[in-house]
Amino acid sequence: MAMFREPRRARTALAACVLAFPLAAAGSATATAEDVLVGRWDVMVTVHNGVPPQRGPMLCDFTPDFLLHCTTKPGGPPQQGTGIWTRTGRGTFSFWITHPEVNGAINATHLGRVTRSHFTTGAHAYVYSPDGTALAGPVQVETEAVRIRS
Repeated sequence: MAMFREPRRARTALAACVLAFPLAAAGSATATAEDVLVGRWDVMVTVHNGVPPQRGPMLCDFTPDFLLHCTTKPGGPPQQGTGIWTRTGRGTFSFWITHPEVNGAINATHLGRVTRSHFTTGAHAYVYSPDGTALAGPVQVETEAVRIRS
């Protein structure tokens, strides 16, 4: 009797694998936050450091190797930022960015939601002197972005 159970179990396991393969293949074709976020974005940054809050337009590139590069759009005050990003869940992500300044740096950690064409984030930013001393923060920051290209 044991002779017949082993082949039956093997066939059952094989059938389960064959049936699961199309589901696994279909699942891998769906977009993840990584797929959705990679590309160039037109970003409006709102910094709540006064009344009214400061707003600044930026262009940000999210790369497949989880790096982030931002520059001010033409006509805005010159500022650049670099950082890292990661997927945190379905349709959610976070990123850390630093903006080097003559008198130190501004660092912020953003939490956001993303779709194929839009993302929003909320963050707290801190301003540091060149020696690493915290000068200001937390400062509330928000972004709204529209995809330019993948």
